[in-house]
Amino acid sequence: MTTYEYKQDLLKRLDEGSLPDIQLDHQFTFNCKDECMGRCCNNITILLDPWDIEIMVRHLGVSGQHFLSEYCKYEYSPELKWSYVRLKHAEDGPCIFMLEGGRCKIYPVRSRNCRTFPIGRAVRFELDGTKIEQILMVDKMAFCLGHKSEKKWTVEEWFNDSDCQKFYELSDLYLELINYTTTKLNSQVWMNGNIAKMMMPLLYGPDVLRKKLGISEQDVDHEEFYRRRMLAMKAVLTDIAASFGYGPLADRAKEGEIISGSMMERMKQILLAEQS
Repeated sequence: MTTYEYKQDLLKRLDEGSLPDIQLDHQFTFNCKDECMGRCCNNITILLDPWDIEIMVRHLGVSGQHFLSEYCKYEYSPELKWSYVRLKHAEDGPCIFMLEGGRCKIYPVRSRNCRTFPIGRAVRFELDGTKIEQILMVDKMAFCLGHKSEKKWTVEEWFNDSDCQKFYELSDLYLELINYTTTKLNSQVWMNGNIAKMMMPLLYGPDVLRKKLGISEQDVDHEEFYRRRMLAMKAVLTDIAASFGYGPLADRAKEGEIISGSMMERMKQILLAEQS
């Protein structure tokens, strides 16, 4: 099953009620057991969003480009007209970050999906842009002994213990960008693999952007820089959509108005702008 098919199946099951959503006060029992430590890190699709990758890159002290080439698979979905990144070693066998005994080498910066298992979260957007969040229990896996524990949690306690809220907040900025591009810019018509690749430095290469634009962490710290990158990508995609006759700037493009300055100059203006 492809990434696209999996996501569509998940949303379908939520709509049908075969995978009911749960609330923050929902109670469940779970605790990782030494006997099955690391079993969930084998032959599994672990999707990574730009924030997941950024904190892993910072933790490992490598470049975004190195991380993508060494640890990831890049997939452009022709159905959604968007790209996805996932951990390649975990998908093909044991995760490369799994230590002897099943512990995680990058545990403090593990992805949001690894962080909250066995709780999952689905986000969708209404036509008016309203965000709908649904929380669910991931299907029990035969190899996982965690559910046999007697340790009780509420979902809210589990989220607090896993320190996932910042991950969700920043991940949702990326999901909002995808929703905006799909619904407001009609990207299903004009987006292609080449345009998606052109966007990769904004998504996964903050180090490249900083060097190219001369923006240090003293100028803009890494979290704020991430937020501004999402805004910059929105502006760039809006310009690209207008050139195809779509989005809020389509009429200006049709009338021959040219937005002054190069794309890099416009990006720099956004990335260096004072925080609102």
